[in-house]
Amino acid sequence: MPGWYLQYSQYYFLFVESVAAARVASRDTTIAKWMEEDQKKDEKLASAHIAGGTYCRSCGKDMRVISKDYMGRDGRKEDDILLMFECESCNKRMAFWQDGTEWEGAKRECEKCGGNTVSKHTKKFGVITWTETCEKCKHVKTETLDLSDDKKEPEPIDPFLELDRKRFVFDNDMMFKYSQKLKHLERMAKLHATSEDKIQHVDVYDGIKQVKKPKIAQLRELLEPVFTKNGYSDFKLGEPQLGREVSLDFSCLDTQDDREEYQSKKTLHKAVEKALVDTNWRVMSAGVSYRLGFLTGSLRAYETEEDLKKLVEQRMKMGYVPKLEPKEPTVPATKPKDEHYNTDMRESALLYFDKLMLGSVPAEITLKSGKLKTTSLPTLSGEMNPLLRVFIPMRDNDESVPKFIRDYDFKFGDDSKIPKTQKDSQGREIRRT
Repeated sequence: MPGWYLQYSQYYFLFVESVAAARVASRDTTIAKWMEEDQKKDEKLASAHIAGGTYCRSCGKDMRVISKDYMGRDGRKEDDILLMFECESCNKRMAFWQDGTEWEGAKRECEKCGGNTVSKHTKKFGVITWTETCEKCKHVKTETLDLSDDKKEPEPIDPFLELDRKRFVFDNDMMFKYSQKLKHLERMAKLHATSEDKIQHVDVYDGIKQVKKPKIAQLRELLEPVFTKNGYSDFKLGEPQLGREVSLDFSCLDTQDDREEYQSKKTLHKAVEKALVDTNWRVMSAGVSYRLGFLTGSLRAYETEEDLKKLVEQRMKMGYVPKLEPKEPTVPATKPKDEHYNTDMRESALLYFDKLMLGSVPAEITLKSGKLKTTSLPTLSGEMNPLLRVFIPMRDNDESVPKFIRDYDFKFGDDSKIPKTQKDSQGREIRRT
């Protein structure tokens, strides 16, 4: 169930929480765009008119505009403006599109034979009655609409209005939670990517384990005989420079009179690199400098796992294979079941769990002599990390959300889940008391 909840939370984050958060960034821009579009439509509607006069076909009197509305029109992608006119004398009505085309009304087909229908309506005491008569089969269809206020039921109040506002309209608090969860999921993705990389490049990570990391004092002991052997004297190390990386200057004198500058620099560089090949120290890219037999250079220490990985990969490209010293296996050499067995356990605990507590419960064990010995069983309890949970509130009894997601308590390792009896490493039975 924890795995299912985690997967659900990740999908919910991707398809709901991320969408809601993305809308926050464009909220003001979108609202301003909508308002601008509405204002242009309002201005266009207010200025809409038909060129020339409009006269009643029954009495010839002038007609006045009683309404202007946007309506859908056949063959048009966008709504067009329809103007409704009424005769001031006989109250007859006509409707025209803005371009002067008369509105013919919606054509409806007979539900029985598909023929054209003729529609009439009457209004009495707030009730409108529509009658459609088929010109072909004479089928009559009647519909009514009651507009009287006395029978009108009040519109029901949405009980989920405030909850839905909290769910889908992110405020500053929800945006902070979202940003924290995003960073947490990025940490998780990086952890699993590192774990997968360790599985795929196990030879590189085995090589990292074999890299020696001598301290500065040990570095002096390692290099001094190398300098002497290759004809250099007065070997000295300068003060270490501590920053994002550790660097160290060195100097020496060339004791061979017949050795030229180029040969002297090349010999020293090669000797130092060979001596440091199994360590995390390297000669810096500037190389070795030479003046009148006085040679100087700088060494750099590679400390982070990423730097050491690059160092080992570079060595392997050059054909160097670390010599692994065989060790006696302390445990049976079995293939681990979990493909992520190399994952950083401390980072995993920080990512997945919260309020981890190590405790114990009292127990007893029967010795070979038959005596009872008091002992204890270790317990580990905690909760799922809050940043892995679905933090948008859910509706009660919402069937679109699995029940165990709504009721999940995020806790694990309570006393009720500890078995009453267990076996120790010697196969003896340990009983809870």
